[in-house]
Amino acid sequence: MNKFLSVFAILIMLIAASCQKAEMNNPAKADTAALVKQASIITVNGPLTAIVNQEVSFNVSWPYTGNCEKFKSFKISTLKDTTHIKLFVATNASEDCTGKEVKRSSVYKFKAAHPGTYILKFVGSDNKPGIIDTVKVN
Repeated sequence: MNKFLSVFAILIMLIAASCQKAEMNNPAKADTAALVKQASIITVNGPLTAIVNQEVSFNVSWPYTGNCEKFKSFKISTLKDTTHIKLFVATNASEDCTGKEVKRSSVYKFKAAHPGTYILKFVGSDNKPGIIDTVKVN
């Protein structure tokens, strides 16, 4: 039984190694080199009030920089009634964006489970001061 497990473990390692080597030799399957960075938030449009457990949307935009930046994600950190929101974009150097209209905004959704006044801090790039929004939840 012990020999069987040893042979089985070696077989699994060989299969895993061959899969990794095949992926490295095939650039079409390899992940494209996208540069991800935090973007400066220049405008935020959203409601001033909400209802408990109601999802509200904020349209968040960043400046045009002349390349193919596309929305990647929001990074959220919350402490009590204050939420810090950072916006990240990705640029793919291999993509040709000439003549394409690239969207420069995305929607951030907020929902509060309890009534109160919530502070949303949309952080600028490099943690520079951004835009502060307040939402009163009834």
